Amino acid sequence: MQSVVRVLRSRAVPSCRLLSPSSTLTPRYLSSETEAKPDVGLRSKFQQFMHGEAAGAPEDSPPSPQEEEGPVDRAVLKEKEAEISALKEKLAAESKMLGDMKDRYLRALADGENVRNRAKKELEDSKVFSIQSFAKDLLPVSDVLEKALESVGEEDRQGNATLANLHEGVSLTYSQLHQVFKRHNLVKIEPMGEVFDPIYHEAMFQIPDPSKTPGTVCNVVQSGYILQSRSIRPAKVGVVKET
Repeated sequence: MQSVVRVLRSRAVPSCRLLSPSSTLTPRYLSSETEAKPDVGLRSKFQQFMHGEAAGAPEDSPPSPQEEEGPVDRAVLKEKEAEISALKEKLAAESKMLGDMKDRYLRALADGENVRNRAKKELEDSKVFSIQSFAKDLLPVSDVLEKALESVGEEDRQGNATLANLHEGVSLTYSQLHQVFKRHNLVKIEPMGEVFDPIYHEAMFQIPDPSKTPGTVCNVVQSGYILQSRSIRPAKVGVVKET
């Protein structure tokens, strides 16, 4: 309704000055050229307004986006679609790059953890097996003492007191040496009668013996030693041959 009033005001006929009854009209007001003509556009708008009001239409309906902004430019629409497509491709590339970087990061973490574990194990092994070379050098001393004890029999010791005292001293030295070995987890291998194991045994020869199980140790040439479950010298043995 307010829009119609504004239109009526904008198209109103200019106001005229009132004349007295005795005054006469001049030819200027009576000419056919200056007579007020009906405004067809104003009448049609008034009829449209009355028809819409009768139908219950809203007085002032808001203009549509197309009426305000005009027709959509196809070139602009294509440009926006191209920008969206480029952004999607960029997002996919960056997502792939992120996945690759994450995979490299996890691999680097795993490698670092493996290096730390390996270094820790090597440090522990270096502490445990630091005496390996020294213990290995002492093994021939133990072998000599063992051979010395085996070379003197019981009969020889009974007839010779000096030899008996010497044998006793060597025996005490051998026992003390092996107590030191045991304190440092250096253990002597006793392979007699055991199944041949290439990790702890070294086969020197084979003997056919039907009374024994084939593949077992039947003779020990040289004793072996284990340091912290690691064989630092395998025992040299003879093995029963299969018949």
